[in-house]
Order: sequence, then structure tokens, then C-alpha cells
Amino acid sequence: MTGADRERGAGAGVGAGREGGAGGEGGAGGEGGAGAEGGAGRIDVAVVDDHPIVRDGLAGWVTVPGSGIRVVATATTVDEVLAGPGRRAHVVLLDLDLGDGTTPARNVAAILAAGPAVLVLSASGRPAAVRDAMRAGAGGYVLKHEEAAELRAAIRAVAAGTDWISPRLAYILATDDAPDRPALSAQETRTLRLYATGMPIKSVARRLGISEETARQYVRRVREKYAAANRAAPTKVDLYHRAVEDGHLPSPP
Repeated sequence: MTGADRERGAGAGVGAGREGGAGGEGGAGGEGGAGAEGGAGRIDVAVVDDHPIVRDGLAGWVTVPGSGIRVVATATTVDEVLAGPGRRAHVVLLDLDLGDGTTPARNVAAILAAGPAVLVLSASGRPAAVRDAMRAGAGGYVLKHEEAAELRAAIRAVAAGTDWISPRLAYILATDDAPDRPALSAQETRTLRLYATGMPIKSVARRLGISEETARQYVRRVREKYAAANRAAPTKVDLYHRAVEDGHLPSPP
């Protein structure tokens, strides 16, 4: 990861957000939400990684002047970070492979139960790893070789309750043929992309040059295919999350 300083906005663009804002205590946006213990406009971050050089380096990568981000705790395990001030962080940066015998799903669940949102920071770009982390409840997934500015943008997005996946992962996910990734037709995919980002069905139909009933049929088919893959998407927000998970939609720029 390089130290490039260009900042990208978060929480804008494609936008179905998750419930709540940063840490559930104050809103987040722009430069981040209020800290868990004061500090308006600040996002508190904890880091869980079993490599000391990564833990030490992350503080410098994300806490540049004007970023509105500070690292409040670092640890080698999830249990360790949640036993200290990291429990009150807005976002926990989590490495998937900690080498302590725990599973990613268990670690994500433990962090979410304690309160912080989860942003996975991993060297693995395997589609299965990304999908599993997002389905476990992680708010975002960033590769370790991304630029520091990308990581800061991801932190802001996840703190604001918006899903984030590294842009370079979008193509990998979009071309993945895993059994639980429904095979959507080109028109179903176009309909999903428009509808899941908040466009009314009437506008979707107009944009695609089809009738409203045909547009509804495409949405129904998409929902049926996700349900058949045991990834039900009964609401528009659910469809948005499935579209992001499978690479049909990018995370907000």
C-alpha cells in the first residue's frame, strides 16, 4: 500500500446504506462521524492483524492530517481488541487470516455484536473470501495492496453505514461462477443495477425501453434466482447488497 494522498469521497454515489452511522453514536460523512467519546468529525478505528509491521504501518497510512481518522487500538486477536478501547471504535480493520484458529465469520460476528462496524483488510482477493466476509456482516473489503487514500475512503464509507468493496475486486466478482452466484441474463443484470440503486420501476422501464410490467418481471426473476441460491433479497436494500457482493454494482466512489 502506498502513501498516496488523493482522497476519495465516501457515502455518496450508489447509495443503499446500512443501518445507523458511525458506531451508532453520531453521524458520519465527509471526514467522518463523531468519535465514540467526543471529537466531532472524527472516526475512531481499531486494527486487528497478527503482523506487527502492518499494525504499526496502518496508523500512519490512515491518520494523515485532515483525514478525520485516528487509530485508538491495535491487537493481534479480536478478543484482545474488544477487551480494550477498540470496543468503542467506529470501525475495526480486520485481517481475515489471524492464525489464532478463529474463523472470519466468528470474528466479524463478535465485532458486530460489540458495536463497531467491520472493514476487512486482506491480502486475499478470492471471490469466495470476499463474499463470505460480506455475508457475515462486514461493511467493506479492501485489499492490502490498495493505496492509503483508498483505505481512508473505505473507512469513511463503512463508518457512514455504506458498503464498500475495492473497485479492482468488482471485475473478479462479476466474472465469478460460484454455485451460489445466480446466473442473470443481460437484461436482468441491467434491471438490477438500475432498480437496486434506488431508481423507481417506472424510471427503470423508461431507461431500458420496456414496459413497467416487463421491468417488474425482471425484478421478480432476479429475486427468485437469489432465493433459489439461498441468498434471498426481499427488499430493494437487500438487492443492492447482493448486487455489490456479486460485482454487479461498485461500492460508492
